[in-house]
Amino acid sequence: MNLAQELFGTTFQNPVMLASGTCGYGRELDGLLDLDSLGGLVTKAVTPEPRKGNPAPRVAEFAAGMLNSVGLANIGLERFRTEVLPWLAGRLQRARVFVNVAGRVVEDYVEVVQTLDAEPGFLGYELNVSCPNVKEGGAAFCSREDLLADVVARVRRVTRRPLIVKLSPNTPDIGRLAEVAVQAGADGLTLINTFPGLLFDVETRRPLLGAGPGGVSGPAILPMGVYAVWQVRKRVDVPIIGVGGIRTGADAVQYLLAGASLVQIGTANFADPRTAERVLSDLNDYGEHHRIRDVRELIGAGALV
Repeated sequence: MNLAQELFGTTFQNPVMLASGTCGYGRELDGLLDLDSLGGLVTKAVTPEPRKGNPAPRVAEFAAGMLNSVGLANIGLERFRTEVLPWLAGRLQRARVFVNVAGRVVEDYVEVVQTLDAEPGFLGYELNVSCPNVKEGGAAFCSREDLLADVVARVRRVTRRPLIVKLSPNTPDIGRLAEVAVQAGADGLTLINTFPGLLFDVETRRPLLGAGPGGVSGPAILPMGVYAVWQVRKRVDVPIIGVGGIRTGADAVQYLLAGASLVQIGTANFADPRTAERVLSDLNDYGEHHRIRDVRELIGAGALV
């Protein structure tokens, strides 16, 4: 099966990527798997200033997935520009790289993009719009159409690189927010981010995470992610990247059938850093078994009764 696709003005050799926040800046997993054999990766979030993140513990497992509250811990814009991008530019030749961008106000997003835009080593940006906007009393950028449109439009004005918006499922109508993002200038969408959750240590009666609540990811959210992609595919005509609960090639096919062109492996990387390679192998096996010549035959091919 041919796995290559032309998207965002370039060739993705296959649809399997690594999700932001689960592969560091790429080099953390280098040597554990062949990064350059993948379709691409999305870096850990970058903010203008370095962030220490939330108090430990930041991650807790449960039977159907993971709860996390990392707090966008990162090395900051300047170290990312001078230390990480040169490594990515020298190490990856075929895998496509997106830089995940986060911030407290719109100006943070604009600053990161303006500072990085002339640098080599990456294809485009993935905007984390699940961040709280401090100027709006903590309302997440993706929770209101006006906030979402503003941040996407402001970033769009300062870059010609591909601009992907990562939407949260915590909204009554993710399809409408997808329309808003595309109308404001998004070239593609990543669906989905985590769901809010909370778990306690039943012995101490304290939250399992240092910050209290966190984001739910892993196998438990696979059907919700697939549903979100299916909803959004009906509303917009841009490439969609599906993420949430993927552990196997069959999981990846679920997203493709719903309308995603690419997929990202997230939480599964923590259990097995080689998951993406296995998913890629599974996809090849699936194509051979079903005599599919091109991966594009699967995209949006899911049929509802």
